[in-house]
Amino acid sequence: MSVYDALKANVVDKGNTIIRAFGGLFLSLTGATGIRLGFLSECKNAKITQDYKIRKREGYDELFASIAVKKIQGQWNGLINGVFFHLFTCNGKLYKTIAGVNTELGTLTDAPTRFFYFGTKVYVINGYEYKSFDGTNFIDVVGYIPKVAIGTPPTGGGTPYENNNLLTGKKRQTFNADGAATVYTVAETSLTSVDSVYVNGVLKTLTTDYTVNLTTGAITFVVAPTTGQDNVEIYWTKGTGSRSEVYSYTQYIFFGGSNDTRVFLYGDGTNEILFSALANGVPSAEYFPTANTMTAGSDEFSVTSLLKQHDRLIISTKQGSYYATYDFDITNGASFPVYPLNDKIGNIPLGQGQLILNNPFTVTDKVYEWVSTTIRDERNAQNKSDRIQPALDDLDLSTAITFDYEEISEYWLCVGKKVYVYNYGNDTWYYYELFDTPSSFTVIDGVLYMGTTNGQIMKWAQYIDIDAIPIYLTDNGNTINTSVRVGSMDFGINFKRKFLNFGWVGMKPETKSICFVEWESDYDASTEAETISYSLIDFGDIDFEDFSFDVNYNPQPFRVKLKAKKFTFFELILTNESDTETMTILNITLPAIIGGVSK
Repeated sequence: MSVYDALKANVVDKGNTIIRAFGGLFLSLTGATGIRLGFLSECKNAKITQDYKIRKREGYDELFASIAVKKIQGQWNGLINGVFFHLFTCNGKLYKTIAGVNTELGTLTDAPTRFFYFGTKVYVINGYEYKSFDGTNFIDVVGYIPKVAIGTPPTGGGTPYENNNLLTGKKRQTFNADGAATVYTVAETSLTSVDSVYVNGVLKTLTTDYTVNLTTGAITFVVAPTTGQDNVEIYWTKGTGSRSEVYSYTQYIFFGGSNDTRVFLYGDGTNEILFSALANGVPSAEYFPTANTMTAGSDEFSVTSLLKQHDRLIISTKQGSYYATYDFDITNGASFPVYPLNDKIGNIPLGQGQLILNNPFTVTDKVYEWVSTTIRDERNAQNKSDRIQPALDDLDLSTAITFDYEEISEYWLCVGKKVYVYNYGNDTWYYYELFDTPSSFTVIDGVLYMGTTNGQIMKWAQYIDIDAIPIYLTDNGNTINTSVRVGSMDFGINFKRKFLNFGWVGMKPETKSICFVEWESDYDASTEAETISYSLIDFGDIDFEDFSFDVNYNPQPFRVKLKAKKFTFFELILTNESDTETMTILNITLPAIIGGVSK
């Protein structure tokens, strides 16, 4: 349901204003007087629940003390060979953490890090190295050894089979022995080394079984191999490959058309994309042939985001977007032709595109949702951040990090300590101001873990619905200051003065909850906040001095004294700065008395 449909529950009748649904932030360049009833001109450190109520956001607590005053560069969690791991990088080291106890696993460059699981390993890229972790060993990726030719006669040639691998200078080639020839010539000359030789699957011994001429690439057997099809296999090395080309990439995605069997790397500051190939028919994250590259648009603008949408790969650059599809022919094998999609709208912050409900979200000076990528059309990208755009205009979105908190249907856009949250479950925006600066996110069993720029990982409180109670009510011991302004209201008659003696605020009964109610108008402002609160029985934490002795657990409207007079526009302000009490606002009723014409 659209938020606009939800706000139809709100009523203005002869000055009586009833707000049953809250629509989140709406920051209008023309001011709060023009926004629809139920939208909020401020929604700081509060969220809009799935049923359109206002709730103070949950907090977080540290998983462990700071390792170093360095950024948590990346996180990953999952199973490796049946064992669960929560991995992270900080201060040039890879760690695993279990219940807040950290174990160092290896070293790498201290840079923003991406993890991905492929086959039986976790791979790590950061623009400087390409490493893997199998649950025990954290090492540089060695690289698949390609079979460059098959069915080769002893004199050389054969049928080309696989291209060279950028990750290694090693190759191999199979030959059809004729039972007579003793000299077998591989596809390259001036070899660095011949590494191993097999005949009929049996490893042969240098000098005893064969000799090598590195200059010509010839292997001479003492005894001619017996006749067979591809029964002689020779491994050799020439150079070290072009590992630096793979190392330079910083981002990844899986894609392959109808299946995701290939790793696509990007983010080296160019418009180039590198993709992996099948290694002897098997998907691999360690085989990047020299020919497996594709480019998007002009080299003036680098590729900053790759996202899948159905059987298409959506490619965004700093200016403009493209798409690629899977193609295959017997002669050339798999390819991914690139086509233009949108000439103007792309993505600026590197690697921060997100796929939300099968639609790509990208960031320029705005947040865009790609509602259609089947044709080239400027209308296929729609502005999703129009309700908060005045706030985004003051931020440098090139530094933004984004996150899809899928478990609770939230898209997070973070710049420094500011987080603008789009709840795509109910089509609302709200704003968090954190005590710490986030640098990475991961979710474990529905719980959010946030890496910080100060070398900590924070565990967020979890609640999925309005009835669940947050565990943490502070940001690692720091007060969460919640402030909500219900947009400037004219009570349906913008040319007459109004008087408001009382109002009613509905608040959800909880163990400990509190709200301070104030107001402002174009004529005056409250001089003292009205307090509404609940303190219900919780036998796990009894303090009789706190009890209200209200045993009714049904929501009750609180009457608050307002004494607002002679106003045309009125704004209600709800705050909570408590370290121990939460707040959930259900509804607001404001019965105004209509006066004379405003002057």
